[in-house]
Amino acid sequence: MSIRKAPEGPFPYPTTPEWAENLYEAISNTCADEGFAPVPRQAVLEGLAPALGQGEAKRVTELRRNVGRRFLRATAYHVEQRGTDGALLLLNVALHGAATLPWANNDRTRSEWLHPSRENLARLEELVDQQRAVDEWTMARERARTAQRALASTAPRAEKDAAVAAVKNAEDELARALRELEAREQALGGRRPLPVVRAVVEDGMPLAALTTEEVRVEVAGEVQRYAVEMLRRRARLRSYDLVESLVQEGQRESTVVVLQRTPVVGRDGSRRYIWRSRQVTGNNRGDARLQVFDVVAQQLLTGVPQYLLRLDGEEENRRLVLLGLGEILRRISTLLNTEYADPDRDPEGRAERALRSAQVPARVVVGARTPERLEESLRQLNVHDHLRGQLNYGDMDRSLGLWSTLVKAYQAKGVLGELLAKEVAQGRIRAGDLDEDAIADALVGARALDELAVLLPPGDEVSALTLRDVAVRCATVMVFPPVPPRPENLPPRAHMPTGRYWPVVRTALQEAPWSQSTAARAERRTDVWAAVVAQHFAYRGNPLAARGLFSARDVQYGARPDARSLLSLLAACRQGDAETWEILVRRHMVPGLINAPERFVTAGQGSEKGADRKGVRRTPVNAVQALVHAYTAPPEGVTRELLIAFAEAVLRAPESAGEVDLVPGTFWAPDAHGDPREGTLADKGWFDKTFPKIASSRKRKTAEPPVDDFAGDESEKGEESDTTTEELDEEIPENALARMTRLRSALTSMVGSGADTVATAAEQIGLLMETVEDAVRAREEAGAEEEPAEVQKSYVKEFREIKKQCGQIVELLDSATVAVTSL
Repeated sequence: MSIRKAPEGPFPYPTTPEWAENLYEAISNTCADEGFAPVPRQAVLEGLAPALGQGEAKRVTELRRNVGRRFLRATAYHVEQRGTDGALLLLNVALHGAATLPWANNDRTRSEWLHPSRENLARLEELVDQQRAVDEWTMARERARTAQRALASTAPRAEKDAAVAAVKNAEDELARALRELEAREQALGGRRPLPVVRAVVEDGMPLAALTTEEVRVEVAGEVQRYAVEMLRRRARLRSYDLVESLVQEGQRESTVVVLQRTPVVGRDGSRRYIWRSRQVTGNNRGDARLQVFDVVAQQLLTGVPQYLLRLDGEEENRRLVLLGLGEILRRISTLLNTEYADPDRDPEGRAERALRSAQVPARVVVGARTPERLEESLRQLNVHDHLRGQLNYGDMDRSLGLWSTLVKAYQAKGVLGELLAKEVAQGRIRAGDLDEDAIADALVGARALDELAVLLPPGDEVSALTLRDVAVRCATVMVFPPVPPRPENLPPRAHMPTGRYWPVVRTALQEAPWSQSTAARAERRTDVWAAVVAQHFAYRGNPLAARGLFSARDVQYGARPDARSLLSLLAACRQGDAETWEILVRRHMVPGLINAPERFVTAGQGSEKGADRKGVRRTPVNAVQALVHAYTAPPEGVTRELLIAFAEAVLRAPESAGEVDLVPGTFWAPDAHGDPREGTLADKGWFDKTFPKIASSRKRKTAEPPVDDFAGDESEKGEESDTTTEELDEEIPENALARMTRLRSALTSMVGSGADTVATAAEQIGLLMETVEDAVRAREEAGAEEEPAEVQKSYVKEFREIKKQCGQIVELLDSATVAVTSL
């Protein structure tokens, strides 16, 4: 380390230890006055003070002579969400442009992360180990090649052969290591488990900073690298280059920053805490600034090699790594100030490009009213910026942001535990016995699903399969909450009381009133459900593959989960219960059919019309209905044993390691006896062949609504409970009110059925067109003669008849459109 005086310039140097202590004293005293929990002392000394600009610690504090203590100046801080449990005390300061790291918990990239289960964390460890093996064999190959090139032409043949063999061995081992690395990536679906963050606890008191679980230093670096990669993937959606924007204009907006601790274990087994400032908002700006400063994010976290920041007069040491944030930023500022002081500096050099980002405005969280909910408060702040602001938001990330908002809304209304205890646990536990905060974190992916074990049905053991299943049940009942039965004698146009849960969803998703039932609302809620469910699987399918699986009726009246465990459902299916089979398929198997390495149910869009597409093009509803229908009317070769074996394989597939030549999560197709047929992969091609398309993809529902929905009309009793029944000679005429209620409830199902029938007809006509075109091309290639005129005329006549029927459909729909306006 050089002892020369650091050059002056626009790039700031770290705060001195004395002023770092003064800053912590001011923060602690101010938080005590305001009723906030402060940040830990080490967070200020190691994470905040080194990142402050020149004179910032002195500017934001004041010494009150009357009490002899330091406080933050009134103009240097403000309170966010004052008067709520999520209130935060934010310090307004200028930070070093290279001091902050992108936050992995950013909701704009939430869909790119897996739930932090034990299995996923173990897979991440294996991936990191394999990455290290690949790096080692890459270096070994380069050393072997260098040694081979260094041999003189007069070297003995034995030495030359040995050098060639060494290169060949290193290349073979590297190829093997790369194949193993690809397998590790596949096991995680190309994603990473989201790091779990909680409030730091010191002396039993939670404080206003976050901490992750202890991990190996290589794992921490890989998680940070992946977070940056996902951010940059999203940044490609911008219509301008953010890096160049910061170079030309700097950063004008003040972003929110939180101090976060990362406990790591080094290769030698030593343990240490890494304190860094994390960008809660403005993640892409934080990453772009690091690019301007030419700093790698994971190195800023785990350590920067000394040779990258070597000062003048200092010897290069390839084994030395700089760990402290203060030392890293001091060297960056020294090098850039030295370059900036040169009158002949490069106008496109690093100092010139980073000049306008030397210091950036930030609002640093230094106090929290309820530190236990700090991560949630910051997440909601981030979600609000993306949902209500003008930042680009991917479809799946938007759905996950809405889900996070919905879970928060249930908590705010105090009905989250009540809903889950009543509808998922079926009253086996009291709502007050549930840890709502822990369950809410698990549902949004901030904690492992182990928190949901209390909701498991009787007979289910705690495993990745059962926890994922209960998480899907929770998502289903929260997105499609139950609505209480219609009150007796409720006038036809009176307001329908929707209970305690439906208004929560309506407010969170900003929907129209309950009476306005539309397919668009069902699609929007289905998209949220599909995005949430996809996070429980390593391989994500297209969320559009869930379209149509929930109807407008599910939105209006809810989708109640079955009380039985998976074992009970499978046992009932073995005994011939067709209704249970439909429940198992629609509520438990569908997520695995969509989100699998080999997807069985796809969106059925035009982009899947390629020649190499597996299976046939069909709607998701048709595929699911075909599987349901196969239980009561099995196609050729399908047995009950095959169906049960397929169901079990789909349910446990995400955890299956895969046999020889099988990707993890895939399995061999079962035969008629339920045994695996080795060599026949269970994929969409096999699924569509085994369960072919059916004529009607929607099972027509009965016209009558459920008894519990309109009990007031059908269950009225006479004046005397013991009066015997009497059968008249003639039917009793149905009154107009009852007929209206019945027809209105039947209309939704009939509209959906009609839409599905027309869609199926359109698909068939499209296939007809493709067949005609293929036949014409084949005739031209073969040089054959055209069909006789009589045959062509017969085809044309039939086509015109089909066209005439289509015209009648259009006329009927026009009439229905006019009539429905008077409904």
